[in-house]
Amino acid sequence: MSTSSNTAIILIDPYNDFLHPEGKMYPALSASLAETNTISHINDLLIAVRSHKIPVYYGLHQQYKLGSFDGWKHMKALHQSQKDNKVFEEGSWGAEIFEGMEPKLENGDVVVSKHWQHEITNVVIAGLTTNACVEATARYAYDLGYHVTLLSDATAAFSTEQKNAATNIIWPLFASKVTTVNKYVASLQRG
Repeated sequence: MSTSSNTAIILIDPYNDFLHPEGKMYPALSASLAETNTISHINDLLIAVRSHKIPVYYGLHQQYKLGSFDGWKHMKALHQSQKDNKVFEEGSWGAEIFEGMEPKLENGDVVVSKHWQHEITNVVIAGLTTNACVEATARYAYDLGYHVTLLSDATAAFSTEQKNAATNIIWPLFASKVTTVNKYVASLQRG
């Protein structure tokens, strides 16, 4: 059973380069962000879970710096684009967490760069992008034995088709639950 004491939220890559209209990757995500009102839903989620003292674990994409991709033998187009455009460049505004979504240490939030174990059995996942980092994180959590809840309206992809395929077809195959922020928040309020 999921309780506040054994649940964590995993928020993936809430960077300015993804979420801010001036971000380097925003144009590629804007339609999907708008369709699901992703930013508002993530903000609503953070307000709700923090009021229940549920920690937020931030899973952050590797930041770009000179030499980041040296020696890569299997670079994909997305990685080449990150390199060419210096997406999430270390120390830049684009690699900062979007305003209002910053970690709150007093809530127990953690920026994850390695495996952590805090007796968490349930994870709730939101962030970017739907069919890549979010889905990969969710699948890995599932394989490790976590109960995985995915929030379909707190994520976006590079196309609405990719997002909808992931949330409607793929996620239900392994997630304990696929729901919306409002429904998840309502379940918290019911206890």
